[in-house]
Amino acid sequence: MPLIDTVKQRIEDARERRPLLDHLVRTVQHFGDVNGSALAAAVTYFAFLSFFPIIALAFAVVGFVSGAYPNAERDLETAIGDVLPGIIGDGDGELSLDSLQSSASGIATIGLLVALYSGLGWLSGMRTALIAVFEEPEKEQPSFFLGKLRDIIALLTLGTVLLLSVAISGVATKLATPILEFLGLGLGVEPLVWVLGLALGLAASTVLFFAFFRVLAAPNVPPRALWSGALLGALAFEVLKQLSTYLLASTKDAPAAQAFGIALILVVWMNYFSRVVVLAAAWAHTSPAAREQREADAWRAGDVEGPQIDLQQAVRHSPALGAPEPSQRPVGAFAAGAATMLALVAVVRRRK
Repeated sequence: MPLIDTVKQRIEDARERRPLLDHLVRTVQHFGDVNGSALAAAVTYFAFLSFFPIIALAFAVVGFVSGAYPNAERDLETAIGDVLPGIIGDGDGELSLDSLQSSASGIATIGLLVALYSGLGWLSGMRTALIAVFEEPEKEQPSFFLGKLRDIIALLTLGTVLLLSVAISGVATKLATPILEFLGLGLGVEPLVWVLGLALGLAASTVLFFAFFRVLAAPNVPPRALWSGALLGALAFEVLKQLSTYLLASTKDAPAAQAFGIALILVVWMNYFSRVVVLAAAWAHTSPAAREQREADAWRAGDVEGPQIDLQQAVRHSPALGAPEPSQRPVGAFAAGAATMLALVAVVRRRK
């Protein structure tokens, strides 16, 4: 057996023994089948064009609700810093939150509509990518205004989920220190608070990814499959944030970064994030629960193929209707031939 066939056979055997490995292979294969890299690139393009309008719109909305939610601006800054670590700040080559916030003050009624329309391009691109990954059938598209209204509701939902997760995580982290000291764990409070903050950040990212899948694509996938994909996306996103310092540092030293500055760094980060979202969706789509549901749906819809039977031919050759069976046909032909031969012999004898 050639070496390649041997390796393939061993991989197949390992996949049968280890379901997690089989799931991973299916995810990578599906990511390639739907051209996940191209989908992530398309989302990156729309995300970059929508970035500044969305940020300006977010600060404008926070300014409107600051009376009822005094800490909204601080939580928004924290959320932006969590999603874009190393990009937002006051250092060299970083985007200043003050400049972004000042651009929001000039948004009036018409400016708000323009910023809103410009910012929805990323949402539409992300929805298209997720629908392709989940292989959802193309649904009838709503009218222009209904489609934009749907995108606005989705944007508000995702923004609310992000702000609430950041707020809950911040409150829990602040309360962790006095609670741990009260329990007598004050000596090792710093590592425990760090672990708690990491766990809360992971939980918040998981909820955010689940909201991405459910709100944008609404796939026909069991909730546990979506949660597993959301958890994988959150894990990859947390790892990406921890590595962001090294990734962005290497990008800043590149010659292209010297020419394009923060724009190139934004594009690189958005592409990484888009790949994580698409890969997490592929993981959810190829999970055992999702595959079982698709097989069950196909069975109920009658799409499962079985042996094809020609009913007309079966009736025509049915022994119950008097048709001779295949095994009886040679015997009948032999008897007819023998009778014909005897008749010819009798005729010849009479002539003699």
